[in-house]
Amino acid sequence: MSGIIAGRTIQGLGAGCNMAMSFVLVVDLAPVKIRPRFQSALMVNFGLANVVGTLIGGVFVARLSWRWDFWFNVIVGGAAFIMDLILLKETVDLKGVSLKDKLKRIDILGTLLVIGFVCCLLLALSWGKMYGWGSGHCIGPFVAAGVAFIVLAIVETKVAKEPVIPPDLVLNPSVVTFYMYVFCFGLGFVSTLYYGPIIFQAVFGADSIGSGVRLVPYMSCLIVSSVSSGIMLNRFPYVKFYIVIGSMCNIIGFGLFYTVNEYSNWAQQACYIMLCGFSFGVSQQNALFGVQTCAPKKYIAVATSLNQFFMMLSCAVGVAICDTLFREFLKEELSTIDPSILSVAAKYGADTNYLYIRNMPSEYQQPIIHVYMASLHKVFTMPLVVAGIAVICALCTRNVKYGASKPTQSSTAEQDKPATTCDPQDIDLKQDDTNRTIGDEEIEEKKPASVV
Repeated sequence: MSGIIAGRTIQGLGAGCNMAMSFVLVVDLAPVKIRPRFQSALMVNFGLANVVGTLIGGVFVARLSWRWDFWFNVIVGGAAFIMDLILLKETVDLKGVSLKDKLKRIDILGTLLVIGFVCCLLLALSWGKMYGWGSGHCIGPFVAAGVAFIVLAIVETKVAKEPVIPPDLVLNPSVVTFYMYVFCFGLGFVSTLYYGPIIFQAVFGADSIGSGVRLVPYMSCLIVSSVSSGIMLNRFPYVKFYIVIGSMCNIIGFGLFYTVNEYSNWAQQACYIMLCGFSFGVSQQNALFGVQTCAPKKYIAVATSLNQFFMMLSCAVGVAICDTLFREFLKEELSTIDPSILSVAAKYGADTNYLYIRNMPSEYQQPIIHVYMASLHKVFTMPLVVAGIAVICALCTRNVKYGASKPTQSSTAEQDKPATTCDPQDIDLKQDDTNRTIGDEEIEEKKPASVV
């Protein structure tokens, strides 16, 4: 187990870097008018990879061994590494910059504090369900996470020359609102992605391959909506419209999915989960466009990376919260059933592992299935609540405009106002020849910034 944890840690470092840098490279290299197409392509790849990877993983587990999931990652990761070496070229010549000067630019202390904060937070959420929320195992990491956060704030504002989390960025209300929206959306996204298959396996008896197949409608809608919103953005360029629509669809989808029970048919399951996938595809990249628009020009790459950071952090926190809720609610529901049924479930291990439910005698299965369904119902209360918070965040975001042109001399007084409604201190048209609204044709003529 220690080897798996260590390997997953290293794998996570690489995956997180690749995910964030993919979007940063699109910002740096793609002309702004076609940038939505590239970001839509990234979302399509993300959706396809989730669908295909889930199916392949299910086949490996069912037909070969779970170890093949990791060997497959080695093959795919090696191919990606070779492609990066061959296809990616640096946009500027960095030969004149010494390694020492490059290292000095890295906010090492800030990075370590961010890692410490995240690790302590996740440990507290994980150990709380194991040792009790009032135990030292839980309180200690929570306190450590709080201390790390306070020290991080001091370091980033007072010490770091090039902070990993620039204060000018996170103190911008427009940017912070988008980040809050992304965080809430990530909590709901990971709940569906991880606990949807559990419902399919525990309640409806699907195997690992079948649960992956049942996620295909979810990811298909995510892909279609992502591509469609990227195309529509050039015709109706108001980012807020898309994220409001996405958040509304999200809360409706979770509300309908909350009604699913052990007697629901496949059509109900597919339609409800498709609505959640549609909402994520519409919202994710448009929230990123909003962040890039409202962020100060010199922090666009950092703002893009932080957007992915909050998305990934919300997924990690969401898994920890949902797992804690599931265990607590399952324990509560199991205490309400007949002791004779519970003893049979314990004999087959079905009281702790839903994969063993079908090994029980058929007359004992239905009460246990109902217990799991009731527990999962309560778990999905969390994404339903955060979906409501996401709606509020979406309504509070600034109505930034994608693709607005610079004002001309013939413009009226109303037209002379900046197209974006972000904070005035972040947009100074007198000192910058470029309109800070994403999509301005003049930006295309600028030489791409370097990616260090």
